[in-house]
Amino acid sequence: MRRTFLAALVGALVISGLAAQPASAKSKSPSKVGLVTVYKADYDRSTNKAIMWLDWPNAKRAEKYEIFVSKSYSMKDAKKYTSRSSKTKLTKLSRGKDYFIQVRGVNGKKRGSRSTTVGRTALPVAGPTDNLLPLRIMTYNVCSRVCGTATWAAFRQAGVYERAAASGADIVATQEADNLTNLPGYAMAANKSAKRIFYNPYRFAVVPASAPLAVAPEPNKDINGCDLTYQWGDPMGYIFLGYHDGGCRYAVWTEFVEIATGRQFMMVDAHLVTGGGSTPTRQRAEEMNELLTNVSRANTRALPVLFAGDFNSHKGSSGGDSVGAAMNASLMYDAYDLARRLYNPHVNSFQGFKATPSIGYKWGDHIDKVWGSLYSTRVDSWYNFANFGPDGNFVQPNPSDHAPVVVDVRIG
Repeated sequence: MRRTFLAALVGALVISGLAAQPASAKSKSPSKVGLVTVYKADYDRSTNKAIMWLDWPNAKRAEKYEIFVSKSYSMKDAKKYTSRSSKTKLTKLSRGKDYFIQVRGVNGKKRGSRSTTVGRTALPVAGPTDNLLPLRIMTYNVCSRVCGTATWAAFRQAGVYERAAASGADIVATQEADNLTNLPGYAMAANKSAKRIFYNPYRFAVVPASAPLAVAPEPNKDINGCDLTYQWGDPMGYIFLGYHDGGCRYAVWTEFVEIATGRQFMMVDAHLVTGGGSTPTRQRAEEMNELLTNVSRANTRALPVLFAGDFNSHKGSSGGDSVGAAMNASLMYDAYDLARRLYNPHVNSFQGFKATPSIGYKWGDHIDKVWGSLYSTRVDSWYNFANFGPDGNFVQPNPSDHAPVVVDVRIG
């Protein structure tokens, strides 16, 4: 009877993830905890507080875990929590505040090394719930020409087709899409200087122009020969963002209508100047000013607006995140920060054709983004939608040096 009881006890402990350890193992420290992920978030309307769910790999010899949570990356004044499993839930978090997290294993009196610090912004608002239009948006820098026209024709175009088809996206906003002249299953709306917006024609249509132009006039030029901001009637147009890094920078936009319901929204696709340091950071700020100002002018019907594209900026950018600052000042927020569920959040969206993912520990350094209005956008899911193999690496060959980002949003 004693042997049967002990065997059952050991079995129960194994099932719970905390197998009984021999006495010698009790004297050893647990291994360092691996990458901590905030995979889920929510908002408690009753308390006006945010919630996060954490997950991390099991540490060897860990009987339990200590979780440290701070509002400072230095982990100053961190609060400590404990968990018997490698998952936990954080509640009563201040809305919209940045939180930094470390976890370490505990084995008796021994403590392992803390995990690398990761950051996550708590949901800033509860978000809308009623009469919302659900959309799946993909943004994808496909690098069709710059990364090699020969490889594009040989295999990369087919890889882009596969990612778009696998996503089931309603709208596909592409950048560096010079050679992507069609996308199977989609129709193309506005396009300019390798920015192309594709859409599902069975669900959506371009809003009819109230005053269609019989003949499109020649666009005005600036001193560098760049085409100045132009609107094709009402439903679509392009915006000149500036002459930076030796080139004319543009964004494109289109107004869409859901065929079945008549609900409308505006989609914007942008590609900002690349580079780190003070000059590109300032130029991106200038581009954002042009973008936000001219989108506001074009949006005469005050439609819900979603921005997508390669913004070449993130919270950890050298020189600062001028894009995030401009968007937040306009009450536009990164879908990543509004997402209720995240998939592969630490895998950077720029991965440079590598097989092994680049990891952004602090924030998840993605430069490819979708932005929505803080008070009229609800983000259900955010995905790094690269083609991952069973080993966690990218399936080769990569279609682009960027991974596609997909978000499930609902807008009101």
